[in-house]
Amino acid sequence: MKFEAKGVIPAALMPWTASMDMDLEGLARHLGELADVKGVTAVCVNGHASEVMSCTEDEQAAILENSVAAVGNRLPLISGVFSENSLAAARMAKRWESLGASALLVVPPYTFGKGAQAHPQMVFDHYARIAQATSLPLIIFQYTWAGGLGHSVDTLLQLVERIPAICGIKDYCGDPILHEETVRKLQNGPRRIGVLTAHSSWLLQSLALGCAGILSGAGSTIAPLQVELFEAMQAGDLARAREVNERVNTISRAFYKAPMAEQHHRMKQAQVQMGKLRNDLMRPPLVAKFSDPEIAAISAALRQVGMLR
Repeated sequence: MKFEAKGVIPAALMPWTASMDMDLEGLARHLGELADVKGVTAVCVNGHASEVMSCTEDEQAAILENSVAAVGNRLPLISGVFSENSLAAARMAKRWESLGASALLVVPPYTFGKGAQAHPQMVFDHYARIAQATSLPLIIFQYTWAGGLGHSVDTLLQLVERIPAICGIKDYCGDPILHEETVRKLQNGPRRIGVLTAHSSWLLQSLALGCAGILSGAGSTIAPLQVELFEAMQAGDLARAREVNERVNTISRAFYKAPMAEQHHRMKQAQVQMGKLRNDLMRPPLVAKFSDPEIAAISAALRQVGMLR
């Protein structure tokens, strides 16, 4: 299906069985629930929310193939391209297209953190190889500058100029000033690049800058709230947006806190409490057990916003 970088795009979680195999039946149910949310424009799989780093290439292929079978006739599916090897990333991009992906989210290799900011040719070459292997639209995954994986605005501008396949950016830069400049330069430039914010902990402020949409793991669990907030901002109804944002922030504070490695685990635990996932298992080395106070905190947040009776 044709993909446009706009609107609310949840990043799906990946359920596991007790033996740590893929629960593809549970994934299909999860995707179906996301697709049922009016206002959701696409769904992302094989991203961090679905623990892509713990999956083999064949498992990622199975996830995408089953996702296409489950909801591919209802809305576009984005698949992450996650590899430290640019040649392998290009091969995966070609494979994901053959399996029915509508767009690709290019996750930066950790190798970028060892020199890509000083030598952006690493970035240009990585994207060029992927673009040559597929006809699908590409989405940049922008990380924080401090971690070494983020790109300067100048690099982003050169990247979209050199790679016509790029249609959007998932912006997780973490810096409001850099985020604003990214929106201004990319979304309002000669070739419009849709900025999809991933700043779930300050979503209202981010959307106020005019972002084209949201691409976030939190959408796996609070997509209806994200849609309500996004639509209020699109309509210029700030009073309504502030009210919705209070509910969004209540959940976000329960999900996004130290240790950050557990953020998607917290979302799974919320899904369990709402009766949507069978368990909150995470593949090792991620921790797969919460303390009673942590579970209670998630329950309290869900009850406060009316998501749990």
